[in-house]
Amino acid sequence: MGPSADPETPTPLPMVNRRTAAPPPPDAGFGIGRLDRTRVGAVLMVLSGKGGVGKTFVSALLAAELHRAGARVGVLDADITGPSLARVFGLRRVPKLTADGSRIEPLVSVGGVHVMSMASVTAATEIPLVWRGPMINSAIRGLYKDTAWPELDYLVVDLPPGTSDAPMTVFQSLDPDGVVLVTAPTELSADVVGKASTMAKTFEAPVLGLIENMAYYTCPHGERVELFGPSRGPEYASRMGIPFLGSLPLFPGLPALADAGRVEELSSPETRVLAGRVRMLLDRLRQARRAGPSNSGSSAVPGARA
Repeated sequence: MGPSADPETPTPLPMVNRRTAAPPPPDAGFGIGRLDRTRVGAVLMVLSGKGGVGKTFVSALLAAELHRAGARVGVLDADITGPSLARVFGLRRVPKLTADGSRIEPLVSVGGVHVMSMASVTAATEIPLVWRGPMINSAIRGLYKDTAWPELDYLVVDLPPGTSDAPMTVFQSLDPDGVVLVTAPTELSADVVGKASTMAKTFEAPVLGLIENMAYYTCPHGERVELFGPSRGPEYASRMGIPFLGSLPLFPGLPALADAGRVEELSSPETRVLAGRVRMLLDRLRQARRAGPSNSGSSAVPGARA
């Protein structure tokens, strides 16, 4: 992998206590209350705004690497009408109710990641969910609050494409501790992801940085081939005003592993480095938030490097 994935490369920390555009007022037609997060240490949202950039794979790989590193990890598939996270983790059964029948037990992957997805709830039927916005919003909130999550260090939320009702519902309901943006190495993808970045800032969510997915392919004899042209991840991140976290290659075996529900079996130096950076950023950001008003005069997390 190139220099951007070097573990020694300084990684800028997200800006905090910096006002961006004011969040939408409660009377804007989509004011939604916060959900209880007492059992979740940190909520990490994975966002692109665009389909086809591998956001679900990035969500799954980050969750698997965080769990491999010793964290208690859950995954919430907020892409209600196009859920696929349960399948890539090999979870095709219908979840059970808790003993008192009040909530749903999340499914647990072979590796130990707790997963909840609408695909699990509707596993017994192949009928598509043809729903309007208000129904989707209620389903997203219900999927989270009606799940009996265990104590988690991190909850990874895979957001649906777009910048309208569904992702806004998640932002307002769960108040993320950090957001990771995913783009492909194309101008078209970067333009759409840039709008998603602006949406995250509108909700004053800390953007941890940008991941460039499918940036290159390494041939069996070791040659690096940039199938979509030269990597421009750092340029895209600079344009969005956010840190660049690094690039991921095209993994030839990933589609087959995902189809077989064995995505957790894929681990690489690139995924480990990116997961480590994301965890470091989340943890430092939480420490800065806990420090409270004493840091109000600074716009960056203590220890951040430009």
